[in-house]
Amino acid sequence: MRPLCVIAVLVLVAGCGQSSAPSAAPSVESASATSSETSRPTVAPLGGGEIIVFDRLVPGAEQRELWAVGPDGGEPWLVRSPGEYPHWSPDGSRLAFLACLNPPDCTTAMALLDRATGQVRGQDMPDPGLFTSCAVWAPSGTELACDGLSEADPTRNGVYTLRASDGQGLTRITTNPGGEDSPLVFSPDGSRLLISRLDPDRDEPANQALFVTSVSGGQPDQITPWGLSDDYASWSPDGRTIVFGTDGALYRVSPEGEGLAEITLKLADGSSPANAFDISFSPDGTRIVFSLGSPAPGIYTARIDGTDVQRLTASPTEDHHANWGAASSGS
Repeated sequence: MRPLCVIAVLVLVAGCGQSSAPSAAPSVESASATSSETSRPTVAPLGGGEIIVFDRLVPGAEQRELWAVGPDGGEPWLVRSPGEYPHWSPDGSRLAFLACLNPPDCTTAMALLDRATGQVRGQDMPDPGLFTSCAVWAPSGTELACDGLSEADPTRNGVYTLRASDGQGLTRITTNPGGEDSPLVFSPDGSRLLISRLDPDRDEPANQALFVTSVSGGQPDQITPWGLSDDYASWSPDGRTIVFGTDGALYRVSPEGEGLAEITLKLADGSSPANAFDISFSPDGTRIVFSLGSPAPGIYTARIDGTDVQRLTASPTEDHHANWGAASSGS
């Protein structure tokens, strides 16, 4: 599952062909983007407790929307439209996500939703020659990791970081000429970063794997075999376990690549579904949240061992990329 990578390349081509990017990165407010919400359900406040935000594709819609649901279920509510690939900040006060806030150019590098006010602030890509999509928070809450791609100069491809405050300070972390490195999650102490690496010299499907790299640079360490990768993953709060999904199965592995094992989900009827993906930890690390494609599509939670599976959403939609946010420090 790598739809964001395809979108990134297409938008880069379209954006460069329509206008030149500015030398600075102006802030993009979201007021004009709310016009697409007029025919959607009323947007409800986020509140202060733990919240799971996910992206949803409603039948007939062209773009994904951000929706929310409580950890114990209940009726999901619309957060904003459009938006996808949500990530809560460590303190639960802001939500980073991917969206085009300045159509038709679509040069938005980062979009941040303030939990207290509901306001969205965006920043343009800081480098006109590098497509940067940034949604993965550093534990400090001051930086975001970005997928960096350049059609003009593929040697620039890799993972970068920038400041969350102003979208500046672009700093390179990895190098993958002609390939693609996608940031997935930081280690809890912020010293390491989990990435998904695509090797352009390998044949599909064994051309992607998970790597862990130091944020100070250097050679990334491969932790999964080629063919086991994901566009969404999570690092446990105690730093011991990484979870991800591939080909309908959920896995756990240590940050050093040891103990790779499948997480066998156990439904109430005794069956084990084989179409799970987009897994993430709860803030305390005792549970996981994930998507099922069948037999009953939706967002689910479970214990880390796959037991006590609970369904949170049930509708004729595609619900992906669930991210479990901590209670806001102001609540």
